[in-house]
Amino acid sequence: MISNFIKEDNIADNEFTQLLEDYTSASLASNLDNNSSNHAATSTAAQQHRTSPFTMSPLLTLTQKESGNTRDYINDIVSSSVYPPPTQDHQRVLRQMMSLCKHIYSRGLIEGSGSDVTIKAFGKDYHLHRIILYQNSYFSVLLEGPWKESVQKDIELRFDDENITRDAFEIALGRLYGRLDEIISPLQVLNLLATASFLDLQDLCEMCVEVILRDIKEDTVEHYLTFATSHFYGSHSEKITESCFTYLCREGFDNLRLRPAFLKLPAEWLKRVIESDAFWVPSEYERYIFARDVVSQRRKITAEQKRHTLVSSSLINDTDLSLNVSLPTSPTSSTIPNSSHKAKRLQDSTFSYHTRRSSSISTFNSICSSNSYQTESDESIYKAIFTYAIYYAHMAFEELTSILYDCDDTTGAPFAPDHVLKEALWQQIDLRNKIENTAENDITLGISSSEVPSSSTGVHFEIPSDDTTHIGEALTGLEDMIGGGTKAMKDGEGRGSVEYSLFAPFRFSVEFADVAKLKEKQRVYSGTKFYAGSNWNMYIQKIKTPRKGIQLGVYLHRHSMPDPNSPGNTSNSSTMVNGSSANKIPPRSSSPGTEERYAPAARPTIHMKSNNEKSFSKYADKRKTVRTWFKIFCPARGPSHVLTQFQSSPDNFALMQSWGWRSSSLCQDDYLLDVRDYDNSSSSISTNSSTLKFSVVMGHV
Repeated sequence: MISNFIKEDNIADNEFTQLLEDYTSASLASNLDNNSSNHAATSTAAQQHRTSPFTMSPLLTLTQKESGNTRDYINDIVSSSVYPPPTQDHQRVLRQMMSLCKHIYSRGLIEGSGSDVTIKAFGKDYHLHRIILYQNSYFSVLLEGPWKESVQKDIELRFDDENITRDAFEIALGRLYGRLDEIISPLQVLNLLATASFLDLQDLCEMCVEVILRDIKEDTVEHYLTFATSHFYGSHSEKITESCFTYLCREGFDNLRLRPAFLKLPAEWLKRVIESDAFWVPSEYERYIFARDVVSQRRKITAEQKRHTLVSSSLINDTDLSLNVSLPTSPTSSTIPNSSHKAKRLQDSTFSYHTRRSSSISTFNSICSSNSYQTESDESIYKAIFTYAIYYAHMAFEELTSILYDCDDTTGAPFAPDHVLKEALWQQIDLRNKIENTAENDITLGISSSEVPSSSTGVHFEIPSDDTTHIGEALTGLEDMIGGGTKAMKDGEGRGSVEYSLFAPFRFSVEFADVAKLKEKQRVYSGTKFYAGSNWNMYIQKIKTPRKGIQLGVYLHRHSMPDPNSPGNTSNSSTMVNGSSANKIPPRSSSPGTEERYAPAARPTIHMKSNNEKSFSKYADKRKTVRTWFKIFCPARGPSHVLTQFQSSPDNFALMQSWGWRSSSLCQDDYLLDVRDYDNSSSSISTNSSTLKFSVVMGHV
């Protein structure tokens, strides 16, 4: 019974006291007379226990001396250990714990005193202690389970994971023996994470992940992402992957120092970033430009590598041919002294030449075959990027024309398939025709379907059916949430009550600087973006509520109708307006916790400067109200790299009407503080502090 208490260690103090009294009462009743002669000795032992400089656990003491149970002894143990005297403050307890940890570490692990099991690993013997190792689930199963190691004194451990190193293993053992002040360096953190994951030291794993997340920057993000995706260490790998992905989505477009990382990323991850709705890029055309530049540079690097491979192979072959052996046409005994000996040398040299020649050719073919496979695999992904990951349907006609004649310098072929651009232009004209021929009082366009529609690209887009907020989604939702581009689906997938859009959604991104300095009730509007006959933008507003304190309002706004007879009136500049606080509208689906949906009442008129010329693709939607679904993504800039997504099912937007959320999470340090506030070594953030970036995806129904 006593040993079970020690092993489980999950009984509260008051429960332990009661159980201790119950356990001893029966023994006291039957053994009091027999133990009367030992009372003095027991009291002396108890007094020694109180005055001993090394305080032992009451459970351990009772186990060692349970033959001397007396009421005085039990009361002494309970009063001195379970209920410490008032003078024993927390600092004293902390010092005692630190002293105990230091003692166990130095005498137990370093010196191996009292060892009862030897672990052999990395060519070294570690003299350890079962009672210490039992606290760890891995060693507990190994030493107490139905394995042969449970009865062996010498146990050998072999690690198949090359990331598990001797130094990391010794740090992990140090944690088990009370060494808690070990500083984790980014240079060793990956090895330590692999080792801690193998040994199931979850606290140490979490510490490693924290170090990694704080160290994500331009020159490390590709390394951490490759590590996390090539070695699966459970939820820890998922967290690292999500954070690296969020960082790339937030910083990838406008941080030129990240371009080398995009050149080294696996092609599949390059595609995931570019196609993601969360990827911060001002417009879809600029998304294409980014993809074009990165893919073009990657192709040049691949071509240069192949050229170097050919040159290296040529040098190898030339070296093989230049053997210091004369090869006469028909060696005879008259032309070669000591003909038998020379003939043998000639035969050996000829055999060596052919062997080395064959070996070098085989190696060269192997390299070329590997490069060819990699090139073919990457090229198929590049094709998918320009076919599925970019939505051309809402680009201006002039932009589509420039893309049509845009060819790669290395391959000489166009980046975007011709049929994809033609399909996009047809969709653009079809959508315009539906809008211009719809009555002003009609809200919907009838461009959604419960059946999966057919298209030349074979990709369809699911319409959100509810209003939700996602903060820091798990990797299992990565593809749907931030990696799949509005749940793009292939032909044959998805049947049932889900609604699909017949047209690709519209995507744009905006940025707000110095959000921390934003005054209460002050609004900051982004520049306008043209979509489907209306000018749209975003605005943010800081609001103070009695119940939740400071919150940040995030809204999508139907700004105005463009004048097709004037130059295109879109703008990238933001405008600040002092407006009244938003009036609360009861949400259909409030997210739990800190985010709620609101529609503002005050709608000030804002005059934006035009910086675009008149375009064929600009027209006006005369309808008073349109019905639109949307999603807003906001990646945190702090060390957690959390991605927040606000999702709305179709809502009615009148002119100058907005829909959005009030969020407490966007006011947290992770979103507002510069990364340099956490780590001064980081240089990935611009000089402007507290900048919030938002990516929007939206579509009519």
